[in-house]
This record gives sequence, structure tokens and C-alpha cells, in this order.
Amino acid sequence: MAIRKIEAADAGLPVFDLSGIDGHTGGHVFDLSSHARAREALGFGLKVRDPGFNIFVVGEDRSGRMTATLSYLEEALAGGKRPDDWIYLNNFKRTNEPLAVRLPAGEGRKFRDAMTTLVPQLREALHQAFSRGEYQQSTNEFEMAMRAEVSKGIETARVVAESAGLSLVQSPQGLMVVSLGEDDKPRDTSELPEAECKAMEEAGQEVSGILADVNREAVRHQAKFSEQVNDLNNSVAETAVSGLMDELGNSFQEHQGLNRWLIAFRVDVIENIELFREAGEAAEVPPAAPKPSQPTPEERYAVNLLVDNSDMSGPPIVLEGNPTYENLFGRIEYRQVGGVLQTDFSLIQPGALHRANGGILVLRAESIAADGGSWTQLKSALRDGVVRMEEQYRSGGIPVAGAPKPAPVPLDVKVVIVGGPRWYYTFFSVDPEYQAYFKVKAEIDGDMDTTPENLACYAGLVQGFATKHGATTCTPDAIEYLLGYASRLAFDREKLSARFELVEDIVNEAIYAARADGDKQVVRAAVQAARASRRSRNSRVEDRTHEGIQRGSVLISTTGEAVGQVNGLTVRDMGDHAFGAPSRVTARTSVGRRGVTNIERETMLGGPIQQKGAMVIQGFLSGLFARSMPLSFNASITFEQSYGGVEGDSASIAEVLSILSDLSGAPLRQDLAVTGSMNQHGDVQAIGGLTNKAEGFHRVCVEAGPLTGTQGVVFPRSNEPSLVLDDHIVKDMAAGRFHAYSAAHVDEAIELFTGIPVGIPDENGQYSADTVYGRVAAQLIEFDRALDERDA
Repeated sequence: MAIRKIEAADAGLPVFDLSGIDGHTGGHVFDLSSHARAREALGFGLKVRDPGFNIFVVGEDRSGRMTATLSYLEEALAGGKRPDDWIYLNNFKRTNEPLAVRLPAGEGRKFRDAMTTLVPQLREALHQAFSRGEYQQSTNEFEMAMRAEVSKGIETARVVAESAGLSLVQSPQGLMVVSLGEDDKPRDTSELPEAECKAMEEAGQEVSGILADVNREAVRHQAKFSEQVNDLNNSVAETAVSGLMDELGNSFQEHQGLNRWLIAFRVDVIENIELFREAGEAAEVPPAAPKPSQPTPEERYAVNLLVDNSDMSGPPIVLEGNPTYENLFGRIEYRQVGGVLQTDFSLIQPGALHRANGGILVLRAESIAADGGSWTQLKSALRDGVVRMEEQYRSGGIPVAGAPKPAPVPLDVKVVIVGGPRWYYTFFSVDPEYQAYFKVKAEIDGDMDTTPENLACYAGLVQGFATKHGATTCTPDAIEYLLGYASRLAFDREKLSARFELVEDIVNEAIYAARADGDKQVVRAAVQAARASRRSRNSRVEDRTHEGIQRGSVLISTTGEAVGQVNGLTVRDMGDHAFGAPSRVTARTSVGRRGVTNIERETMLGGPIQQKGAMVIQGFLSGLFARSMPLSFNASITFEQSYGGVEGDSASIAEVLSILSDLSGAPLRQDLAVTGSMNQHGDVQAIGGLTNKAEGFHRVCVEAGPLTGTQGVVFPRSNEPSLVLDDHIVKDMAAGRFHAYSAAHVDEAIELFTGIPVGIPDENGQYSADTVYGRVAAQLIEFDRALDERDA
């Protein structure tokens, strides 16, 4: 196998044939093959109504996972049945435990409005009924009868008293028996004869006894009077409100959930008619026992319309962006009355679970994961199938008598969590209970094949982006360029990135660039200008890095040759901008038996994968040169002027080149840079970030002086589809000023960098002395001989 030179046409943004796509219009995200798996999973999850088949949509950032999911859900649920309304009503027996009642969609609002209208009507009807003369006459008759019975007893006592020369006198303490003189004033009976005095005393006791009986009878008559008035009130009230009550009952008689409450409502109105009485109206009637903090009829008989689906056209889709406990499960509000906080059932506010009941609740993975308490409570609600509203701040506190306890609401909801792979694999999938409640995973692929169908859909999306953000259209050459840019984002010429929102951002920025030039449509030049502007905004770190190389602060050679030294390619991702830059990789070999020493690992700057690469190199060298004798050498490898962490094995080819160069004395070309992993057999393996790495070395070569025509990059052959360079680099490649090479085996890279044959072993496993491997073998023999002489 030989090194392969990449043609310029195979290194730039791919150009796709869009001739068969008329107008490039239309396109739905879920029509892309990258979203097909997720679309199928969503459809399955929505069809299955069994508990536990909730859905987790997994997709990379900016892949449209949320917008696509919401769009799909809206289409899937369009025309579906509206869920029921939910209302809270006063529980007349236990006022701190309001009742939850289900009503068909739209009936909740009707019932609330009917009750709002009814209460004033009841007040007016009762006012008129108790203001009629018949009612006043009846109460007067009851009172007169009571007074007549009491007066009869008092008159009997008066007759007995007068017969004994005594009189009854009204005092603040009631009727008293006294002896009056001729001046009608009480007289002193102590001067009377003893017999007369004794007779008066006996008569006084008799009269007092009669008065005591009269008082007892008066209490009984008063109770009878109150009972008569109460019966009259109930009868009058029943007559006054029955028509209105019957009309309300007939209007909602088909709703079984209301029937029992309407019966209790009728009874409660009759029992609490004093709530409806106007000030001063009840003066005719003995007052009932005082009831503190009595609500008004409007408050007592209010309807709390918790969930109103009257305006819905189908099942609700609720996106809760901040899923705290209160936002999910609802809350109980308080009002300040006379310096005291008070609440009742009318102040119960719904949560997202109430509003989504009968439909879909959509949550962002990172938001629900950030609130562990809400996640735990959500799982409990899904397990029990009800929404319980609790005041979380009371948890662990002293129990409060009469604290509100709203009745739980049965839950029928499909929960869809949308998030990135990081959240799915680090938080949700490791939760032992997760699989019990979220049995459907809808995963969006990170990229898609460049099939005609995908190209047509993607082109339609691009055109839609332009229209959405204010452009009249997107020209064909701009669409072709943006599709090529989508391949660049996918790091694969044969793929399109599913992170199409990044493409949308470029389209949006290109619109402003086009407007600056007086265009109303997006053209290729505007897209290129938008990309250039974005790079300029985000490339401060990259510019400072390359400035250090250009000024010589960081040592990088782009011409000449050197032993044990090679340009490795690295990439840095700053989050909003990724860029490549070369790093000098060196090796020094000497007599010894330690083998390969990774300085980065020794200094705790290298990660485990980087150390694995170093150990693979040890295995590769042992397989080549330790078949007949021990591998006796020390080799230290390092990234020069690297003071931060290093991770990954993409520098393995650079490291093995520098070791072999130092062992053989064969100089390595400094006008080339290399990246690539390898296995113990020397096969070159794929790496990431190739485009950024290649562009980084090209920039260093350009800034170091005119391109020499020999400079270039070497990378794994399996990465050929990953090379998607910008236009200016492709032009240099086409002109022969810059080159790109792919290698399938480390031997190919050795020959390219040294210009010396790598060597083929003979039947005895020996290499020719004029080859790289022959020179390495000779050096190793010298090292081994030196060790033997030292040990001897």
C-alpha cells in the first residue's frame, strides 16, 4: 500500500446535484432520515396508553429536538378529543378538603358562570320572600302566642300575690315579689304582727315558685318559637329557591359528578340563609349562634375552574420550562385579611400536570434533572396515577389544624422529556426507576445520508429558514453552499448534519449581510460573509494561538527536516468555536530497558487514552523488533510547550514517527503535519477534528511565508470522507501549493516523512541496512550490546 494524495475536488465543501428538486420548498424535520427513528418511536409511544410508556426524546444540541418534537405532537394530536374540565368545589362537611369534580370540556366554564349568576338571584329571591307581609304576620303570630302563654302564667302569679297583700315588681333581675305600702313603695314587714308576717312569707314563697314555673315555661315557649320560626324560614327559603335550584339541577343533571354536590348545595343554602339576609333584615328573627369568619355566599359557593378546556381544539400540549414542584403540581395562594393570611378552595392554582391532563406534558431534560425533588414527585404521580397538591414548605414542620388538603385529581397524561445524550446517559438512564416510567426512547441521529430525499427536505428547510427570518428566497447557489456546510458540520462529505439549527443561524446572519449589500434574497456571497463574520467574532483564542506561533513564542517549523521531531495536529473546542493548530512532538531515545515513557503521563498532564496510545506504540515496536532479542531502549515522548491537559490517541502516529526517527537518525520533514491513531499492527485508525486540524496547519504555513508547494497534512485513510475544507484552502490544493495525504499504515507515513524505504523483513526477519527499520534494528542491537557490556 502507498500513501494517497487527496485531490482538491475531494477536499472542499461537497457539491450536490439539486437539479431534480423543484424550488427547494417545503420540508418537515421529521421527514429527514436522521429523525425517522425518533418519529417512529414517538408514534408508538403516543399509541400505547398503558402506564409507563412515556417518552424520552434524545438528540444532539441544535438538532431541532424540541421544535421537531412539538411540531410532530401538534400534528399527531390534531383533531383529537378535548380532555375534561376540572373544578374545585366547597366541601361543606370538611371545608379544608375541597372536592375535585370532572366535567366535559366547556361544561366547567358553564357551571361556573351559572353559579356566579345564581347566587345574586338566590339573594334576591330570599329577600323578597322574607320581606312579604305573610312572613311577617306568621312570625308575629308565633311571637304573640308565645307572649300570651307567658303572660297567662305571670297573671296567675300576680293574683296569688295580691290575695296575700303582695305585688309583683319588675326589676333588672326580673319579676320580684314585694309588699307595697299605701304610697306604692316597698314597706318594712318586720314591724307587722308575727302571724301576718309569716303568712306573707309563705305567700311570697308560693308566688316565687309560680314565677319559677313561669320562667321554665317561658324558656320552653321561646324554644318552640325559635323552632317555629326556623321551620317557617326553611319553608319560605325552600319555596323561594326551589325553582332556581331545580333549573340549575336540570341544566347539569347529566353530569353525575355534580349531582351529589348539588343536593348538598341545596341543603347548605337552606341551613345558611342568614348569609343571604340583608343588614337589619334578621331583626325579626332570633339570631343563630355566631359563626366566626363567615364567608359571603359568593365565596362559599364559588366554583374554582381549575382546568378550562373549552377553548381547546384537541388534547393539550403543555411545555413547562421551569418544572418546580409548584409549577408541576400547582399551589395554594393566600390573601391577607386583617393582618392574617387566609385561604380557601378558590385560591387553588393548577400546575402543568393539571393543564396537560388528558394530553401531553413536555419537559426539558436539564430542567427536570436540576430539581431532584420534582423528578421524584413526578415519578410518584405517574406511579399512582393522580396529582396530589401539597404545600412543600410545610414538610417537616408542625402540623397546622385546618391546613388545606385539596382532593387529588386522577392523572391521564403522556410525559415527553426532551434532552441531549449527556443528560440521558448520566442522569436518567442510571435511575433504577426510570425504565418503569419511560419505556420509549426516541433517538435522533446526529447526521444523515446525502440521499435525494434528505437533500430535498434539507433544501426545503433552508428555504423555510430564509422565509422565516425575512428573506424573499434563498438562491440555488446559496442552498448548495449551505448543504455543503451541513456536511462540514457533520465532519463527513457523505453525510448532512442533523444539527440544522446551526445552519439556520447562518441563514439568519446571511440575511443581514445580504441587506447590507441591498439584496432581499440570500446569495452564496452573503452566506460566506456571514460565516466569515462569525469566525471573526469567535476566533480571539485561535488568533492569539497562531500569533504565538508566527512570532516564534511557540516553536513550529514548516520547512526543512529534523531528527526526532514532527508536527502533530491538535484541535481545541471553545464551545462556540473550534480550531486546529500544530504542536511539536519530540522523542529522545537512549540505552535502557524502560521502553516508551510518556512525559505527559508522568507529569499528570496526559489522560488515560493518551497513555493507552503510548502503550500501543510500545506494543507495535516490540512486535517489529523484539522477535529474536529483548527490546532494549529508553524513549521519552512529549508535546513540546504544552502546559495543559492532553487527552486522546490521535498523536500516536506523530509519536511513533519521532521515536523511529530518533532511533534511525532519519530526519523527518517539517513541512508536513500528521494526525492519526494506530493499533499494535501499525494500521492507522480514524480520529476526530480533521478539518480543523488541517486548516490550522495551513494557516501556520501561510503566515510563515509563501507556501512552498511541498507543505501539507497526513491523516488516516478512513478519515478521507471527513475532510471538508474551506474554499481558500481548496484553491491552494488545486494550484499545488498545499497537499493532503491519507495513510492506511504507519509504514506509508514513515516513507513520506523520511523519503527512505521503510524496509521489508527477509526470511530471517532482518531488514536491509539502507531502510528505516534496518537502521532502527541496528541501533537497538547497539543499545542491547551496550547493556550487556555494562551488566558484564
